[in-house]
Amino acid sequence: MPADERIALMVAALVPVLIVLPAVVWFRRRRRDAVFAGVTPGELPALGQQVTRTRVGGGQSEWSGPVAVRFTPPDGMTPGLVGTVIDGRADVVDVSATLIDLAVRGYLRLHPEPVDPAAPPPPPAPSHRGRPAPASARPDRDWRLTRLLPAPPGALLSFETLLLGRVFAQGPETTIGELKKRGFDLTMREAQIGLYREVVDRRWYTKHPRDRNRRIGCLALPLLLVAIGLLGYGGAALLTTARENHLLIALGAGLAIASGILFIGMRGRTPRTAEGSAARIQALGFKEYLTKAEAGQIRFEEAADLFSRYLPYAMVFGVADRWAKTFADVATRAHLAGLGDAYFDFTWIDGADLVWNLGTGIGDLGDLIGSIGDFDVLTGVADAAGDFASSASGLLDFGDGCGGCDGCDVLDGCDLF
Repeated sequence: MPADERIALMVAALVPVLIVLPAVVWFRRRRRDAVFAGVTPGELPALGQQVTRTRVGGGQSEWSGPVAVRFTPPDGMTPGLVGTVIDGRADVVDVSATLIDLAVRGYLRLHPEPVDPAAPPPPPAPSHRGRPAPASARPDRDWRLTRLLPAPPGALLSFETLLLGRVFAQGPETTIGELKKRGFDLTMREAQIGLYREVVDRRWYTKHPRDRNRRIGCLALPLLLVAIGLLGYGGAALLTTARENHLLIALGAGLAIASGILFIGMRGRTPRTAEGSAARIQALGFKEYLTKAEAGQIRFEEAADLFSRYLPYAMVFGVADRWAKTFADVATRAHLAGLGDAYFDFTWIDGADLVWNLGTGIGDLGDLIGSIGDFDVLTGVADAAGDFASSASGLLDFGDGCGGCDGCDVLDGCDLF
């Protein structure tokens, strides 16, 4: 084959690839999170301050540098929002921790109770994207939710208002078992979507965090069809007329490779805005505190207020057991130092220390706002909260909470409609 013909074949094969590659590189850079240049990570620019927004560098898609430890939750961020902005997913624990947070804030009370042995087993969880649902086992406990104080105007976020209103739609008391019978999974799904909408409304994301832009990636489909046509025509020409259509086949091969690069490379997660990156860094700073706090760093006078208030956040971060142990150490040190016994407010949950012994009766831990001699009760509270969250999580197999009705195109194939 002459040299000029080989060059022509290489050009025909490489041109489509060389056209697509810069576009993919540029687009993937646009998928990196934005940050404020010249501003301390996690901080927002001062009012009127002129700042530049740039993309995180170093080949990273999100901020991975050091974060300052934060000793309080980021302003206005509930546990569900914290969990969602950190990883871009409204997970099961983010929604169930929202219910516990509402209880801690005084809007409802949780009470464990035995399950009626004569009650039928719960219906199977709904399948998700064709995957079979796991078999439902009969739980050995249920949870009763009791409505307490009405929320003052503006105290709750929109998805919290929806969740609380639907829980008590049929009266001031209900149970997880009753919610399952009422098909509460749809409400839990709405609350999950509400978390996504909240992070978009706060301008932490420009659109749904789980939108991976498959519509853009599916622009590769027309290229692939053209490539198949060229390859088919060129191959048929070689078989039927014995003419050398190498150029046509090379162009088809180049278009096929370009379509594959476009389909894979143009899809990517929704990047955070600079405000979203700042919110995530603040949340990571608070996670750092909950994950590494030692008993000696927590003042005895603050312990009673902090334990329950931060427990839903510790659940979102997966460190609830460690959080309970830390405060047990705080209470023990104070007791041995003669400072007195720790006082904790557990009015939001009943029977936490006896939740694993329902057959022998349930204590009334909710009325105990005072001295705690057995510091294992803190672990009992954390375990009970985790048990409730697990029961609430059983209301729905969430998946990723992204559907076409919410403007998200995370589907199993090309969504061209």
